[in-house]
Amino acid sequence: MRRSEDEPRNELDDYDEPPIEAFEEDEEPLPSSKRRRLIVKVIAALIAFAMIFQVGSFFLEHFNLNALQFLSESNELAEDGSFAELEEAVVAVQTGTGHGTGFSITKEGQILTNEHVVRDALEIIVSFSDGDLYYAEVVKAERESDLALLKLIDTKGRNFPSLSIASAPAEPGDSVFVMGHPLTHSYIINEGVVKESTRAYQVVDITNAVYPGHSGSPVLTTQQEVVGVVYARQAGGDESGQGLAVPLHVVNTFLN
Repeated sequence: MRRSEDEPRNELDDYDEPPIEAFEEDEEPLPSSKRRRLIVKVIAALIAFAMIFQVGSFFLEHFNLNALQFLSESNELAEDGSFAELEEAVVAVQTGTGHGTGFSITKEGQILTNEHVVRDALEIIVSFSDGDLYYAEVVKAERESDLALLKLIDTKGRNFPSLSIASAPAEPGDSVFVMGHPLTHSYIINEGVVKESTRAYQVVDITNAVYPGHSGSPVLTTQQEVVGVVYARQAGGDESGQGLAVPLHVVNTFLN
């Protein structure tokens, strides 16, 4: 501040007035609005990419060429209606961790499926082709044979359609059918042939690969009788469609 020549001199005049910058605090600069918008856009892009990747993976797995092929074949086999009654007895078995296939073997609705389908399940829901759902509990299960027998709860005395267990086992070269709920599809029918038979399992060569959800599917003769239960896909059999099935004598031993 300037002093006129006529003003008396003050001792404070000997001190220089500090600049205004001396009174300002050092502060961290805030991110600009442009930077914030850029961060938001990057995060949104990453989330969108992750979602697109997941959806793409889902469609590649569930609607690839093989899946479309087994859908086409299944529709052709089902056209004449000869499998309609089988569909009424083949069920979807759902748990909190996944799903598989099963089938009714008595009019009371006892369901045969794989042990690994219901292993450690806190809740089991069985759904029929007519849309009816039932809670179920495990009556008997064996890891060694990978079979489980379920009992439906609160059926109100309903009589359920069921599949017949064959009296004779399938042999190598025999034609068979597999009906199940692979991936997100329902009541898929595959035609196949028994390729190999051992004491513990049979190799069933069907026209498409065995997928998650096929576990517990009945292996049926041309007379539509159960001769086995699908439980796994053979190592290296992804392209050929080779599945492993619990053979008839093991099923009978488990049920008796």
